[in-house]
Amino acid sequence: MNVASDLIVPVVELKNIKPHPNADKLDICDVLGYQMVIPKGRHNEGDRCVYFPADTILPNQWADKFGVKNFLKGKNKDRVGRIALRGEPSFGLIAPVQEDSWEVGDNVADYFGCEKYEPPIRTTAGDAAPYDDQVDPFIQRYTDIQNGRIYTDVFEEDEEVIATEKLHGTNCKLIIIQDKGIYAGSMGLRRQRPLNHRGVLACVDDPEMKSNTYWYPWTIKSVINLMQDRSLIHKVVILYGEVYGGSVQSLSYGIPKGKGLGFRAFDLMVDGTYVDFYDFEKLCSAHNVPMVPVLYRGPWSMDKMKKLSDGKSTVEGADHIREGIVVRPIKERICQDIGRVILKYIGTEYELSKHKQKDTKDQ
Repeated sequence: MNVASDLIVPVVELKNIKPHPNADKLDICDVLGYQMVIPKGRHNEGDRCVYFPADTILPNQWADKFGVKNFLKGKNKDRVGRIALRGEPSFGLIAPVQEDSWEVGDNVADYFGCEKYEPPIRTTAGDAAPYDDQVDPFIQRYTDIQNGRIYTDVFEEDEEVIATEKLHGTNCKLIIIQDKGIYAGSMGLRRQRPLNHRGVLACVDDPEMKSNTYWYPWTIKSVINLMQDRSLIHKVVILYGEVYGGSVQSLSYGIPKGKGLGFRAFDLMVDGTYVDFYDFEKLCSAHNVPMVPVLYRGPWSMDKMKKLSDGKSTVEGADHIREGIVVRPIKERICQDIGRVILKYIGTEYELSKHKQKDTKDQ
């Protein structure tokens, strides 16, 4: 697979073609880490095709050429979807290879002029802070985690990995910089510290701090302790985590809308370097910082990751499905395709649920 980009439309081989268990005129097959339902007898094992993942925006000229316009989603009927056909999930769209020179693994998104659908941006999470050249250069955006069902060859079979539950909330980061202060932000922006009812910067006990999506974790004593402890020996400490609850996304994890927020940490960076997961876990345990649940430690396989991505959330208080899992090696490493090795596997149950349709994103 070529180097990561915003959208991957890969050339693929169809694998594991077999009869659909509930439909005589349909087959099912594997396309990378996804299952697809296809017309019976149209394709053979190993056929080379172009795969348009779900949420690809397909230009009209190609939708018309492939005869799929009526099957696309969205108000403009241009978005590749996901669906269950006779009880079997089907993700994405396959189409004929257009050039003989295309090889399996090539990303041909530009050839088709495709774009990636992005869910609506949340606009109620606080104002972006103005750029500060004494602060912002130290604050790194969190890793843009790629899709493990597309990047199927990043992990080797039986490589030791750790899988944590992927929470459906919003990404936040807490920053402490020696001799400068504390900060908070979303995935790509630093966020202004809220003002209290007196018009001055809120303190950790002020309700304005506790209700602010990105500054809320600074009200948690254990988080403060961990950050202060690490800042004694590191110039820049960044704790990354997920803020969740009914006020953030449709999966509430037992916190109804308007009834507060929850927080779980999932990564730590010190002086520009991510901490190995086991060390991160020990630090969180020592300071009683709540972490995302660990679901699995052991050898990687695609089948295992698929199974782990579905099921009930293991967060205390949750009574709903999980969004998926995030998987990383036991030791931090990088690879040519995606940079830092860490992948997400979104659950089939979640992908086909009403919660997926209500997705929002933050900046």
